[in-house]
Amino acid sequence: MGDWRELWHEYKLWIAGGLGAVVVALVIWVSVRPPRSSVTSGPENFQVVGFYQNYDPSSGHPGSYSSFRSHESHLSTVSPRWFAVNPSGSLSNVGYDPNVAKMALAHHIQLVPLLTNAGGGAQVLYSAANRNTAVANIVALVQRDRFSGVNIDFELIPASSRNDFSLFIESLAKPLHALHKTLAVSVFPLVGVPYSVNGAYDYHRLAAFANTLVIMTYDHHYSGGPPGPVAPWGWVNQNIQAALKVAPADRLVLAIGMYGYDWVDDGAAGPALTVPDEAVPDLARQFGVTPHYDASDSQNVLTYTDAGGVRHIVYYMGNRSAQARSRLAQSYHLAGIALWRLGFEAPGFWAEIPRG
Repeated sequence: MGDWRELWHEYKLWIAGGLGAVVVALVIWVSVRPPRSSVTSGPENFQVVGFYQNYDPSSGHPGSYSSFRSHESHLSTVSPRWFAVNPSGSLSNVGYDPNVAKMALAHHIQLVPLLTNAGGGAQVLYSAANRNTAVANIVALVQRDRFSGVNIDFELIPASSRNDFSLFIESLAKPLHALHKTLAVSVFPLVGVPYSVNGAYDYHRLAAFANTLVIMTYDHHYSGGPPGPVAPWGWVNQNIQAALKVAPADRLVLAIGMYGYDWVDDGAAGPALTVPDEAVPDLARQFGVTPHYDASDSQNVLTYTDAGGVRHIVYYMGNRSAQARSRLAQSYHLAGIALWRLGFEAPGFWAEIPRG
């Protein structure tokens, strides 16, 4: 995520006198809103954000630490899921890891933890007092732990929270930017998502205060629904175009899901199991099948029959598709990409990803 940068206009007045030239520098602060990201069309400024998940043995998936350690030179920002905002405005520590924080600091990678809404609720937004308490606690957290900023990842909040959520982001942006800290907001896509899910996110208003909006362009087909591509190309492209109508390109980050789902292939709704890209080669070897690349959706598909004779279909991202989305973000001059998540990517993914 781009750091808060001060915009200054300098005026120099030269006065000639008997004792020589006297230089008077008049400096005027002219910024009334967070500056745009430093990202231009140049790849050297393209942000690469890695979402970070602590290892959980019950998940069956790898944690993010090994990927972070191996690919830190590609990352401009790491965003771990470490804290939650409670309805009262207090914060809960759900996994802070000082070793990860030290590694980010040592490698000059911005550390911008995710702050989720505890329990999936939006109650903290409905009271000005609770919003103010949350803001004060977040600012104190950022200062205490030397974070580069925060990513507000409030999901599945009702569309009726739209104004309250914008007020919260506005009130949080002011003290963070005064400290030269960054503020990112994770948002659901605008196209192909019910208003009950994305209605709380006023892109135009949020982009006026946040440094970046991270568009979560995945789960077009999801675990609880029928099988299909998780992030089809046309849908991702439509969502970038829709976002650009209401927010500047250098305020937008394209989130890429490095995973897919394994459905029973009977056309019915899930639940489906999450399959990280890194697990697909083993799955293909286990059942002696070869994945297929679907060019129309820029997604990968794998079908197999399990030991019980049940046919499965797996839609997943894969390196070719993920790298294509990175190039798509660059072609629109977006601020960068965000990867959900570190540790899910398949070997070879980083070969074509610009360094952060």
